[in-house]
Amino acid sequence: MGRRMDYTIAFDAPAEKIYRDLTSRPYWEALTDVYLALTPQAEVADFASAESGTDIVIKLFLPRSELPPMARAVLPVDLVITRVQHFDPFDTAANQATGTYRATVPAGPGHLDGRYFLTEADGGDRSQLRLASECKVHLPLVGGTLEQLILSNITTMFDAEEAFTADWITDHH
Repeated sequence: MGRRMDYTIAFDAPAEKIYRDLTSRPYWEALTDVYLALTPQAEVADFASAESGTDIVIKLFLPRSELPPMARAVLPVDLVITRVQHFDPFDTAANQATGTYRATVPAGPGHLDGRYFLTEADGGDRSQLRLASECKVHLPLVGGTLEQLILSNITTMFDAEEAFTADWITDHH
C-alpha cells in the first residue's frame, strides 16, 4: 500500500494568482535555485502549457555518495529523480485548481505520487495548496523504512518550496 502524507501550504495571495505562478516557467526556473541547496544539479527539463493544463518536468541529480547508507545499499549508481507535474486548468467558478505529481528514479524500486488541491482561504484574499502524497518502495524488509526516509526528504523539499514561494509572492504581487 505504501505510506501517505498530507502537506498544506498557506499563501498570502488569492488562489488564481498562485495558480498563475505555479503554471509559469519563470517560477519553476527560479525554484531550481532552491533545489541546488538540496542537490548539486537541478533543471527544468520540459515545460508546456495549453488549454488542457500545464506540465512541468524537473530533473534532480544526487551523487550516490550523498545518499543515506540505506539508500546506497539499494541504488548502485548516482540518483536521477524525475519529477513530473500537471496542473489542470484553473476552475474560475470554484476558484480552485487540481493537479498531479509523480517522482521516479530510473530502475528505482518505487515511486512517489500525489495530487495538488489549490483552494481559496479566508474569503479569497489567501489561498492554500494541499499536497497529498503516497510513497511506495517495492523492497521486502526495508521498503517501509525507505518510504519513511523519502517522505521525510519530501517534507524538507516542500518546506523549501513554501519559503521560496512566500518570497516569490512578496517580490511579484
